[in-house]
Amino acid sequence: MWLPVSDCHYSIANMVRGCTIAFILWIALAAGYWYWLDHAFEPPGSIIAGLIVGLIVAGCIGSIMGARIALRDWRLASGSQHGLPLVDRRIVAVSGTIHPIEKSLTAPFSGEECVLCEYDLGRAADTSKGQTSSGSDFAGYLMTPCVIRTPQGNVKLLGFPVLEGYFETYCLDFIAASNAFQFLKKTEFENRTGFKMVTIFSVFDEVWSDEDGFVQKNMRLGNVTAESLFPLDLLEGLAARDEARLLKHGPDADEEDEDEEMSAEDEDDNDEDDDDDDFDEDFSQPFAIIPTMKEKRVHVGDTVCAIGTYNELQRGLLPKRGSSTPNRLIRGSAEDVAKKARSSMVSRFFGGLIVFIIVNAAVFGAMQLYLRSPDTIRRRQSDAFQAVQEDQAAKLMTLLHRGVDPNSQDSNGRTLLKRANELGREDLAKILREVGAKE
Repeated sequence: MWLPVSDCHYSIANMVRGCTIAFILWIALAAGYWYWLDHAFEPPGSIIAGLIVGLIVAGCIGSIMGARIALRDWRLASGSQHGLPLVDRRIVAVSGTIHPIEKSLTAPFSGEECVLCEYDLGRAADTSKGQTSSGSDFAGYLMTPCVIRTPQGNVKLLGFPVLEGYFETYCLDFIAASNAFQFLKKTEFENRTGFKMVTIFSVFDEVWSDEDGFVQKNMRLGNVTAESLFPLDLLEGLAARDEARLLKHGPDADEEDEDEEMSAEDEDDNDEDDDDDDFDEDFSQPFAIIPTMKEKRVHVGDTVCAIGTYNELQRGLLPKRGSSTPNRLIRGSAEDVAKKARSSMVSRFFGGLIVFIIVNAAVFGAMQLYLRSPDTIRRRQSDAFQAVQEDQAAKLMTLLHRGVDPNSQDSNGRTLLKRANELGREDLAKILREVGAKE
């Protein structure tokens, strides 16, 4: 199953780097907490608890680091609000409306006018097997050279940005299917099927660092054809369904078709209504087998806030090639971004800090309760005298590490050191003297 590329636009390219750092952090924290917990608990309990607590604390650290990024966004967006000058090779924020320099784009499925578009097309999910998505067979990034009209003047957006606040729109009608079929037939796609999928990570460096702002990255991810995705009977069924809707609802049916192009977050709310319409019109079968067609579009004139590295020579935002911080295009004004970033900063920082304090306090409390339990004390003292009796130096050292009193006495009033001397355990006696044991 292929992963939908547009669903992981930003994260997939940073996945290896981010996951590696997170994994190393988790293991380091787990090792530290295991060492701490091992003072109280025996394995495997101390190991399991160390892994769990380490994972939670890693999440807390990630939240606090996220607060740092939100703080930077807040500062940059606030600077954009006040019209601060743009500094070469520095990360800046610019806000305004976005427009093409020359021609706008036409989205491949919906046919709508836009300046940027991510698209994703995949085979219909096999509901009989419980699939909710079949993954991607075709995906791509389209961008026309464009500028953001800001109070500081026009600023070019160079390199395909990470889109934030733009949701995927599902295209469901005959026009979208017809457009998609024609797009697949006339477009040349890069073959990234099979093991070539490994090279997909290089795609993001190409589209993020494009220097002229013109991006046409079309990729084939599955071994399917346009004819297999859109067979004639499917197109005829969709055309008949749309014609029936037009006859039933009149000229306003076009507006209802636009409502069918729902965003991912609204899909669940509208599924029931769509199903009712399809059932009434008896065209549910073509609808059920229509390929998944998704677009994420930035329309001409949208109010946006862009964050990226400013290039004075090009008068635009252009990240360095190989950079892990591409341009970001956020839907909304600088004021909206600043407000959201401020709220995110506060919630992430204090949320991560509070959970961090609670978790560590809970671990410390559990350790103290366990160490001071009369049953634990008696059992470990008995184990310590048994270790002396059986000349088990490693076991004795472990018990002392877990808090056994080196001056513990048995039922006859003999201390561990006295018992070791009686048995001639000189190595054990030396260990006990080093930790302050007395006869």
